[in-house]
Amino acid sequence: MPEAQEALDMVKQLLTKAPIPVPPIDGEPLFLYIAATMQVVSATLVVEREEEGHTLKVQHPMYFISEVLFDSRTRYP
Repeated sequence: MPEAQEALDMVKQLLTKAPIPVPPIDGEPLFLYIAATMQVVSATLVVEREEEGHTLKVQHPMYFISEVLFDSRTRYP
């Protein structure tokens, strides 16, 4: 049980830290993540940067947008 509590505490800690958008750097590659359902379309622009203490690059958000598709918009492609 101590392992489960430790994992839960870690998840809680991650959820309390809001991601802070970062400004772009010229020539830096960007990633675009798109999620779409019949009711919502969302997109996030992300950049990967090397950070001290991490073996892999860390993704940082640059921009996020989400649009709810109301009834009239869901009938058109």
